[in-house]
Amino acid sequence: MDSVLADNRRENPEESPNKIDQDPTGLHVGLRRIPDKFPPVALLILVVELGERFTYFGLSGPIQNYINNPYDPGSDLPGALGKGQAVASALGNFFKFWAYASTIIGAIIADQYIGKFKAITLSLGIYIVGLTILVATSTPAGIQSHAGFGGLVAAMVIIGLGTGGIKANVTPMCAEQYQNSKPVLKTLKSGERVIVDPELTVQRLFMWFYWVVNVGALSPLITVNVEARNSFWLAYLIPLIAILLSAIVFLSGQKRYVRVPPQGSAIIDACKVLNIVRQEKHFEDAKPSALEAAGRLSKYSFASSPRYTDQYVTDVRRGFRSCRMFIFFPFYFVCWVQIWNNLISQAGQMALHGTPNDLLQNLDPIALCIFIPLLDLGLYPFLRKLKINFSPVCRIFTGFLLVSISMVYASVLQHYIYISPAKSIHVWIQAPAYIFVAISEAFVIVTGLELAFTHAPKNLRSFISALFWLMIGIAAAICIGLTPVSQDPYLVWMYGSLAIVGFVAGCAFYLCFRKSDSLDPDTSGLIEGVPVEGNREHVTQFADCGKSSEP
Repeated sequence: MDSVLADNRRENPEESPNKIDQDPTGLHVGLRRIPDKFPPVALLILVVELGERFTYFGLSGPIQNYINNPYDPGSDLPGALGKGQAVASALGNFFKFWAYASTIIGAIIADQYIGKFKAITLSLGIYIVGLTILVATSTPAGIQSHAGFGGLVAAMVIIGLGTGGIKANVTPMCAEQYQNSKPVLKTLKSGERVIVDPELTVQRLFMWFYWVVNVGALSPLITVNVEARNSFWLAYLIPLIAILLSAIVFLSGQKRYVRVPPQGSAIIDACKVLNIVRQEKHFEDAKPSALEAAGRLSKYSFASSPRYTDQYVTDVRRGFRSCRMFIFFPFYFVCWVQIWNNLISQAGQMALHGTPNDLLQNLDPIALCIFIPLLDLGLYPFLRKLKINFSPVCRIFTGFLLVSISMVYASVLQHYIYISPAKSIHVWIQAPAYIFVAISEAFVIVTGLELAFTHAPKNLRSFISALFWLMIGIAAAICIGLTPVSQDPYLVWMYGSLAIVGFVAGCAFYLCFRKSDSLDPDTSGLIEGVPVEGNREHVTQFADCGKSSEP
């Protein structure tokens, strides 16, 4: 299947609606670009993501209290294991690390062996097994018999494996349902001639995909209230039911999905290409045509394979370039994960007035459910109309700045918690920290997912998407190392340090990749109702920290 975008897609989709200047005929200069409609079958895959995120966040919401606080049915703060904040944060970060690190396993299984559909189906089954263990061991009888801790760790390992298999494959499989890869001219009912742009379609798809993610992430609104007013096992039973229902919906559409078959040794082949590039010092020199011209083709056994073509080397080069910007993302996610653990414990130190301390984390998905439509239907079209280029690099940079501001706010708030009488500051004063993080996600995570898909060779889409999610796992591992300072009296400096890290990483990211936004699309050959013939010849140039040379 063709790539959802031309394989050599430029990185700057925001500029395309107004930059039609390269049409040599002059017929299409200034035509407005619009997104296409989504294929209906993609909605069934979105249900899987909705159910999985409902499940993941629904069970994650009560975990901090489950581990942190002791079992005391009469207490205002629900609990079970009584391990303390440091252990709770460490285990919570381990769960995130494993869930997102296991996306690599899910990607390898899908891309090389069984395909995305079967990988998602298998992962759903694993997920259900893990949740069943969690529900069984979180009952009062399980907690009092000391089965709670062992059951939690086993459930984290099993559920994390299921999460990884789903996260690596749902996003690319959903995007693959849209098969139009070239722009076409269209006349609207108003008489306006526009360009239906697949780039904008995929951008919109990922925006609304992440909107669905955050609708699912509202599940702690249910589970933390059930946890506080009833029991943990009942709170965990709700996600189990949700994942069962989403599995049924997903399987109901199995005959309608576009399925890209596994490519066998795709990941191994890509590694072999990179090894040849390493020895030849340059992607251009590693192409079989260049090797043959230099008399070096026989030096590499894989270079004689029919799979090793100039185009395949170009595909791997493009995927490698997209991965290079991911190295900055763990510094963002180190700040981002604080809303799921340490900020929950911070809320426990404030005046709750009947509000569960783990309820405010829901401000993150609520804010995103509001902000994403505002971006897609308001801000982005408005900026395109004004011919303002809010490029992917600028969007990601903005997200880094916003998450840094959130950590500054948390640091200042923690300072006032320390110097004020116990539980004298109202918990809702914490709200801006969550909202700043939420807005930053719309710029960083949505854009990162979009680039992970559109710049990946089609036989490595799950793998490249998994590498993006792996950055959260790396961030969680870093946070495990921060466990000694994730407790009183170090929290002011911990939040402040993260704010500095986020700001510096964002500036470094912008300096490294700011030159990658200079390319315009080629719309020559555009005919009304007919796709552009031939792929765009503009290849995204990811500048290597200001240098234009290739690896």
